[in-house]
Amino acid sequence: MKRPQALLEPAGSIKLDDYIVDIAWSDDAQQLAVAGGEGKVFTLSRTAGTIAARELGEHGLGTLAVAWQPKTNRFVSSGQDGELRLYDAADGAVVRRQRPAKSWTTALAFSADGRHFATAAGKQVSLWSADLDLEQAFAPLSSTVAGLCFDKPARDLAAAINGGVVVYRQEAPQFPLRHYPWSAPCLAPCFSPNGKFLATGTQDGSVHFWYLATGRDSQMRGYPGRVEQLSWSGDSKYLATAAADTVVVWDFSGKGPEGSRPEQLRGHTERIACLAFQPNGNFLVTAGLDWRVSLWLPGKSPAALDAHLTDSEPSCLRWSPDGHYVAVGERHGKLSLYEVVRL
Repeated sequence: MKRPQALLEPAGSIKLDDYIVDIAWSDDAQQLAVAGGEGKVFTLSRTAGTIAARELGEHGLGTLAVAWQPKTNRFVSSGQDGELRLYDAADGAVVRRQRPAKSWTTALAFSADGRHFATAAGKQVSLWSADLDLEQAFAPLSSTVAGLCFDKPARDLAAAINGGVVVYRQEAPQFPLRHYPWSAPCLAPCFSPNGKFLATGTQDGSVHFWYLATGRDSQMRGYPGRVEQLSWSGDSKYLATAAADTVVVWDFSGKGPEGSRPEQLRGHTERIACLAFQPNGNFLVTAGLDWRVSLWLPGKSPAALDAHLTDSEPSCLRWSPDGHYVAVGERHGKLSLYEVVRL
């Protein structure tokens, strides 16, 4: 089989005075919002291979997450001070502040159409308007929410908890809740782009998934520890997960992954910290504690197509919405951009 030719071409880097905990891209892939673990909030502008940074503010004790509102020039940050802040990236001004709960707001998610914004703070899931007006504070769940995600049509919102995944469906006049149970704590919910599956990593070293049309569930076991890293390919054919230093890819085409053996991609020498499939594509990028960033094409090549070394442990990895660039943040504050180039 002929090996596909593609590279991760370095497209600029910058050193920030903070540990990078989260990154969010603007729709046009020209700007990024960055959350600093010591509290700083930055915007970065990308121009002709150079990156300029602007510090916009600071959350006391540390920033936890950032999320860019689709189709706008605005983004939201959350911090250990309990605040949500809606920023205008054009002038750096804070448009709105909210305090949704006494607990830290640890998870943020915008719907793909940009009309709704969800937060998780402790056991509390809340839904907000694009202007950060509270639309719905749902009844507290039975345990702390570990992760949030919207499906592609922005109809369903999933929250992972100890005991399964709960899904809120946006239907007037209420938000009926459906519970997809599992006995272990669930960590990272994600809907397949085609809307057929809901998958989650778990604390007990498995990947669990449900067929949304029927509610039937299944699982893939054998992971050496908890599974926090999951990502769907753009065509929903593959679900990539991490098992220590190995990428484990399940094929959901045909009869699905049940009873099959996954593709295992090896090249890292330490635990994989981040992984993500290209939006609307099939390239996969991983970043590991071996300070290595690797490009893969599951189903076509078992070997990495390209790899680069970072200056410190990678802490965050995000694709631009157009699928052309990858941003990699590091514990020592460096942020690097890579462009996927086909040869």
